[in-house]
Amino acid sequence: MASRRKWTLLAISVAAMVVTAALFVVWSPGQEEDISISITVDGLVDNPINVSLADLKSRQSATITAELICVSGISSGTHNWTGARLKDILDDAGVHADVIKVAFTASDYYTTDLALGDAIRDDVIIAYLQDGSPMTEKTRLVVPGKWGYKWISDLMKIELVDYDYLGKWEQRGYSDDARIGQ
Repeated sequence: MASRRKWTLLAISVAAMVVTAALFVVWSPGQEEDISISITVDGLVDNPINVSLADLKSRQSATITAELICVSGISSGTHNWTGARLKDILDDAGVHADVIKVAFTASDYYTTDLALGDAIRDDVIIAYLQDGSPMTEKTRLVVPGKWGYKWISDLMKIELVDYDYLGKWEQRGYSDDARIGQ
């Protein structure tokens, strides 16, 4: 009887490992990513658009070498970030002349913002690769020279506005410019 119980427990353990391995393969990064995100670009634009990860990858890519630094001084190190230029996406949406800020919202509802002049810099991208590999987050706004609270991840919405929008940390007194070294 004890022997039969051991074999039953062993069979259950093996089955659980097989199911776990199968789920890892099914849900591993990079396999469901093309359908799992949609970034809405709206507000003061001519053509509101939705951008999927496949859309980002179909655009001309840019690789930016930059360091992500938290305001506490902790650095993730310098990495090569690959993605689509934010300015190209904004150009596709058609930015109105009275826009002064670009507001960003993440899938967890974290918010931040950039002045339009910063958002359209050539080195500001929506990254989907870090050092040539998929990231744990699906996307990350890469903003070289700005503190980490501007580098929002898992973007869900980009809204162009004509007022001084302030994100989560900016509302709490953090620098809206967020330039490192100032």
